[in-house]
Amino acid sequence: MERCGFFDANLVGEEYDRVYLSQHFAAYFASFIGNGVFAGKSNELQVMALSTPQMKVSVLGGQGYINGYWYENTDNLILNIDNADGVLNRIDSVVLRLGYAERDMWLAVKKGAPAVTPTAPGVTRSADF
Repeated sequence: MERCGFFDANLVGEEYDRVYLSQHFAAYFASFIGNGVFAGKSNELQVMALSTPQMKVSVLGGQGYINGYWYENTDNLILNIDNADGVLNRIDSVVLRLGYAERDMWLAVKKGAPAVTPTAPGVTRSADF
C-alpha cells in the first residue's frame, strides 16, 4: 500500500476527499522523533524539589514526545509527593503519561515502594498508557 500526506482536504459534495487521524500524524512524527524530553534547553521539564516540609516538586517548562504524540508544559507545574514512610526510604519518579482513551498527555508522580534499599518504580506500558 502506498501512502502520502498531508494535503489540504477538498469538499466534494458533502464530504471531504481526505481524512487524517491523529494516529497518522503521530506515526509520521514517531518516524524521526524518539520518545522522551525534547532537549532544546538543558533544563527542559527539569524536576526540582521544593523546600521542606512541602512534599512537592516543581517541573519546569519543556516538551516531550511519546510514540509521536507531543506534550508541552509552558510554565512551572507543581506536583504533590505523598508523605514519606518515616522509617524506610522511597524513590518516586515523575513521568509523562500518554492516555489514548483520555486523548491527553500529563505529568504524574509514580510512587515507589518503601524499602531499606529502594529502587525507582518501573515504566508502565499498557494498551492505554
